[in-house]
Amino acid sequence: MKPTDLQSKVIAFLRFPLIVLVLFCHCNYTTMGEGWASLPFASSFINIVSQRIAPIANPFFFFIAGYLFFKTGQFSVDIYIKKLIRRLQSLFVPYVLWNLLYLLLAIIIGLFTSKVPILDIPFDKMSFTDGLKAFWNIAEIEGGSSITAPIAVQFWFVRDLMVVMLCSPVIYFLVKWFIKLSGKRPIVRYLLFVAIVYAFGWWPSIIGFNPMCWLFFGYGAYYGIKRKEFIVAMLPYALPAAILLAILIGIEQWLPCEFIYNMENVVGLIFGMSLTTIMVRAGTWYVNMTLANGSFFIFAYHYMLLGFVVKLLGSGIFVPQSGWLAILIYLLSVAVVVLIGLLLYWLMRTRLPFTTYILMGGRR
Repeated sequence: MKPTDLQSKVIAFLRFPLIVLVLFCHCNYTTMGEGWASLPFASSFINIVSQRIAPIANPFFFFIAGYLFFKTGQFSVDIYIKKLIRRLQSLFVPYVLWNLLYLLLAIIIGLFTSKVPILDIPFDKMSFTDGLKAFWNIAEIEGGSSITAPIAVQFWFVRDLMVVMLCSPVIYFLVKWFIKLSGKRPIVRYLLFVAIVYAFGWWPSIIGFNPMCWLFFGYGAYYGIKRKEFIVAMLPYALPAAILLAILIGIEQWLPCEFIYNMENVVGLIFGMSLTTIMVRAGTWYVNMTLANGSFFIFAYHYMLLGFVVKLLGSGIFVPQSGWLAILIYLLSVAVVVLIGLLLYWLMRTRLPFTTYILMGGRR
């Protein structure tokens, strides 16, 4: 199999499992109630998956987006404009529509409960300006939520991705400049640069200018600009990455800190890409296009249902009596939301194809 074809299969395969990890990020029962947090084994398991393993999906997605944006290796004003026009359909339109859908649903619920969910403000205090802020950052709404995301919380990723794509000429020239300065083995030095900047947190805190987004988007852009298959470049580092990742995870158990965790993300990206390449090439993991195609819909809709499930079960109404039961509920919560999402996607695609096409940003 040609490296280009294999890489396309690796990207397609990763879409679904990475989205499942995103769901696990939003399914941390231990932050909702003392009953769940009081189960030591289950609490540790849930925290490790939701707070340590699952968030690595974000660097993967930013990396892939950077590679795909620059994969032709060419860049000009005309190419830049054409790319932005395509992203209007694939990112901006779904971003607006899904946030509008979440906002309308929150307002409807607020009519009956007197409090607007997600925004976390009284219904009678909500203004038109608050509704506009909900499309960018609900933390700016006075007296409301502290989450620095739009009302469709998971779409913070799309928001930050759109910002970095608007600034893609800056990324292009910075990466080109870095390639010239790096000399031989530039990817090793670039990776070291990303690791140092990201791990130490040397980045201003500005909404929409996410350091993870810029650094990993730029990392993927490097391969696109150089027109190199990243799976070929990363495979030789699979074993060193696995060993280093195990060491970092071990250190973090004794010395937990953000620096070590950020380093795990950087190294984990190489290991995850390499492992997926090996398994897909061997035929052990195969691409299921139904799952891959439905991934964006699951991403877009899941916060509605999963947020309700986690809040309901984590509110103290039901507290599992054992750690194993807690873990089972945790896993089943995500599984049920995924299955319902795939069913809804199939129904909408067959019954409302045009609506689904628009909500999916032109994705099939």
